[in-house]
Amino acid sequence: MKKDITKLSILFFGLLIITIVVILCFGKTYNAKFKIVEENDCNLKVENISGELEILEEKKEDGNYLVKIKSIKPGKVSLILEHDDYQNLKIIYVHKNMVITENTFFGKSTYSEIIPISITIFLAYALYILINRLKAIEKENLYQYRCIAYLGIIIFLSFSLLNNLLSIYNYQGLYETIDNVLSSISIVSLILLPIAIITFSLVTISNINLIRKEGKSLKNLLGVFLGIFTCVVPFLPDLVYRYLMKAQIVDIYNLNSSGPYIYSFLETIIYLAITYLECILIATIIIAIKSIKKKVKYDKDYMIILGCQIRKDGSLTPLLKGRVDRALDFRNEQLELTGKDLIFVVSGGQGNDEIISEAEAMKKYLVEQGVKENHILVENKSKNTFENIKFSNKLIEEQENDTDVKIGFSTTNYHVLRAGLIANQQGIKMEGIGSKTKAYFWINAFIREFIGTLYAEKKKHILFFLMIVLLIIFMVLVTYFANNL
Repeated sequence: MKKDITKLSILFFGLLIITIVVILCFGKTYNAKFKIVEENDCNLKVENISGELEILEEKKEDGNYLVKIKSIKPGKVSLILEHDDYQNLKIIYVHKNMVITENTFFGKSTYSEIIPISITIFLAYALYILINRLKAIEKENLYQYRCIAYLGIIIFLSFSLLNNLLSIYNYQGLYETIDNVLSSISIVSLILLPIAIITFSLVTISNINLIRKEGKSLKNLLGVFLGIFTCVVPFLPDLVYRYLMKAQIVDIYNLNSSGPYIYSFLETIIYLAITYLECILIATIIIAIKSIKKKVKYDKDYMIILGCQIRKDGSLTPLLKGRVDRALDFRNEQLELTGKDLIFVVSGGQGNDEIISEAEAMKKYLVEQGVKENHILVENKSKNTFENIKFSNKLIEEQENDTDVKIGFSTTNYHVLRAGLIANQQGIKMEGIGSKTKAYFWINAFIREFIGTLYAEKKKHILFFLMIVLLIIFMVLVTYFANNL
């Protein structure tokens, strides 16, 4: 990681130096362009407000009146092109280093396109590093919160790179580019608003079904809370705008005051938070799907079957039966392909409303399916997934001296990622297989891991978000000085 940061730092400062050198070397002359009608007579007037320019060349070309100018003295200069019945005005800024910019202090200059090109190169290389790092982490172990965090940042930076590429084509200076970047963040959030509303509706429906099946609990309401957040927060900038208008704390129309820039900062931060969280949620869904689609090697010595609620008569619910059947199918496929058998580890304690433990219920079902009892280990003390994996692994260690034992686990498809993450947190390497289940379980599973990712990798997210916030502060300051210098 340190090597990657070093490489990015070297690239950043290298591009910065090249950009500054190019602008300083070529920025002392500039080609101003006026749109004209070819037949009209034109007369160019130069008004030296506080600076001074030299006209090097004037010519008509392809419906444009081109004026090549050179800086003489720092300050402002007006270029006025008079036609038969109207005038075109351009404000030219001559900086202290004699670089010329058009219309604003941070406007377009000769070869200033190097700015978005340098940003594009930097973002592309950062994405290249992150993608390679993600591949390495996935190869090591897909069940890591880091995978979700890296993928979320990759998605976010991909949006940024696309927006920057579009700005190169019609580059009009640093000021306008920054203005477009700040606007694009809000546009992405607003574009995703209808999707958020649809998602909110689906989440609500799925949570109603989940509550009916599983009962009321905080985790079963996570989807509703996130849906409300996603749908309500995009309207906060408008509420802030109305409040500032009513309270008259700041003048949000006066470009020479701090008002518009304070509002722009608040608006951008709110939309940035929404966009970033949406990227992390998308990443969670992608990694969850990849964890299910991942091909598990047929080399397992043990297969842990994670328990869940059983029926009042001690028989398996469809959800638990699906987990056991999926484990049986895998064992049969492994036997057929490699000739290697495995041992089942049934894991699950006895709830207050259960006549036997979940593990005993699963063992009974496996025996009925023809599995020999000496191929079944029973772990009947666990109360949750963390304990399922911890106690089952301890049971396996008691049976094995081999540290390279191959372990798999069988659960429901929506639960594969979570179980894998819990195993990884305990330092246990294992691969998971999943059985099919009802769709209403999926949304809450995604949201739970989304929140888990934010918590587990909070330092990375906070650091990355703070870097973006600092960048936004810089961009807002640029727009302020561009209008006040």
